[in-house]
Amino acid sequence: MNKQAQFTVVLILVVCLTVGTLIGVTAGTYLFNLTHPEAGASETTDEPTGTASSSDSQTAGQTTAKPSKPEDETPKKKIALTFDDGPSAAYTGEILDLLEQYRAKATFFVCGNRLNENTKAVFQRAIALGCEIGNHTVSHKYLTELSEQELLQEIRDTNEKIAQYSGNDYKCIYYRPPGGFINRSVVDKLCGNGVYMYPIFWSSDSLDWQYQSRYQKGEITRDEAVTGAFDTIVRETKEGTVILMHDIKEITPDILKLVLEKYDAEGYEFVTVSELFGLKENASDKEAYYNRYRSTDSILPIK
Repeated sequence: MNKQAQFTVVLILVVCLTVGTLIGVTAGTYLFNLTHPEAGASETTDEPTGTASSSDSQTAGQTTAKPSKPEDETPKKKIALTFDDGPSAAYTGEILDLLEQYRAKATFFVCGNRLNENTKAVFQRAIALGCEIGNHTVSHKYLTELSEQELLQEIRDTNEKIAQYSGNDYKCIYYRPPGGFINRSVVDKLCGNGVYMYPIFWSSDSLDWQYQSRYQKGEITRDEAVTGAFDTIVRETKEGTVILMHDIKEITPDILKLVLEKYDAEGYEFVTVSELFGLKENASDKEAYYNRYRSTDSILPIK
């Protein structure tokens, strides 16, 4: 047999083996489907890949549904701690220690004449802890007794010092009128000169300054002064309260400690003014607020 004949025979054998293999696989598959009909059904179903069947969808829903909120994650009642007249190199740091210990925030209404190199570090620490800064004028003058020029100077100069000593060009959007003295004329003068800021008042006054004065005069003991201021706060505090204290008073850190202990145990969260009221970063002429009763319950928008 010559080489061409040998090649032809080999080729015929390869073809026969290939055809035989295909026939065997096809027959095997046919017989398997006859004996396992459920397997064939799973391959020919019209249900898209990845879509659960009716029974599976219930299971999937049970495993992917958002779990109910644990009791300790329910929204907390909120109150805002505010401090006036600082910063104080002597007492503001102690107040910040307590705030940090209780994971609390506060809003500090600072006086421009107290911002200097001696108070710079504690001032910047308050900002770093997430506290807010408000304007309490340069020299604690009553706004209703100032001329337009004096008024603008008290507010603008303090804003500039806040930006200067903050270390990050902090933009102040709140002011608290010293003594709570304000009227529509004050707001109009500020807004009329492009100073759009929120006046922030209080609804619970600790009277810490008054109790400390009585203590220093020997009328009451120090413990009585601290307890008296604390009891005054408690009588006026509820959810949404803005508490007023002064971080330049010796007894204030002790008052604050009692406040933090009580209201933290009762599930309160200590927030900033912005977090309590949801105020925007920039007040416009239609978003400046005037409060005629010195109470947060009567904030009136200027139209």
